[in-house]
Amino acid sequence: MDRFKDWQEGDYIAFIVDKALAGLATVTGLPFKSEEVIWEEDLYQYRIPIKFLHVLSREDRVPILGEVRDVLTSALGPRYGWGLRNQQLLEGPKAETIIEVIRSRPNSISQIESKIDQFIDEAKQQEKTISATKQKRRHTKNEILTTETEFKSPENESAHSMAQAALIKLGIATGCRVWIASNDRGRLFQGKPLGEGCLPELPSMGLNDEAIRRISLIDILWLRQNAPICAFEIETTTSIYSGLLRMADLLAVVPALNIKLFIVAPSTRQDRVMAEINRPTFRKIGLNEYCKFIPLEELQSLLKKIQGMEGHIQHTIIDAIAVEVDEDE
Repeated sequence: MDRFKDWQEGDYIAFIVDKALAGLATVTGLPFKSEEVIWEEDLYQYRIPIKFLHVLSREDRVPILGEVRDVLTSALGPRYGWGLRNQQLLEGPKAETIIEVIRSRPNSISQIESKIDQFIDEAKQQEKTISATKQKRRHTKNEILTTETEFKSPENESAHSMAQAALIKLGIATGCRVWIASNDRGRLFQGKPLGEGCLPELPSMGLNDEAIRRISLIDILWLRQNAPICAFEIETTTSIYSGLLRMADLLAVVPALNIKLFIVAPSTRQDRVMAEINRPTFRKIGLNEYCKFIPLEELQSLLKKIQGMEGHIQHTIIDAIAVEVDEDE
């Protein structure tokens, strides 16, 4: 119980989910040991009682960017992730800033409590999907090359257009509205314009014309309530750096945006993508923490798995095929 030895009743605990502030709780008692099984995968017998005070819905979670990132880096250093994992204490104005940022968003604790069983079931299902995908990635090099060959269509359409088409179908299946880069709207894929069924115009999001122009060039955006929640740059043959710059622009102009970023490329380019994301320039603004890699070959496989499930899956299904950036690369 050493990890709880310095915790005091009344202390606040901020929770982070997917690189975003998701909730606030308070310690309500002393640490204790229990043999009661709560989680299937392990016992976790050392525990401490807490009470949730403020819980944010997925849409309202606060990304660790801008002011929040500044607070954490000033208190815990540029690699503040180690401090978070070791539960280092924040005190004074820095702690107050984190608490106020969470409290500034709507409190959805009652709505979440009423659907807690549904959320747990969704989390378990997603964990199974992610686990199956990780096992699949243990292919030999020859198997990966075979899969990549099968990905090409008989019509010999470009891999870039195929990836855009797949992401459009996936986005619509999850109930999102989809934006395709303004310069790709009229490009034909299987005899139809790629922009068919996509948003005709990008919502302003309260940004100036220049910011909207830059964001509109991102290959694919998934939107909910007029706000982008997932952004995809597809890099099959072009420079990976240019796509990352567009992602960096997005974080720079809307630092409070709760959005997931993905670079889609052939699995053979994964090492190159990881190296580019880990450039010091991108690390400084936190891009390496928000941007994941998606192997191009996995998109069609995911599409087949969700057939018939349209309207019953969350946009987070895309995480099942996404690879986290290794900070040590």
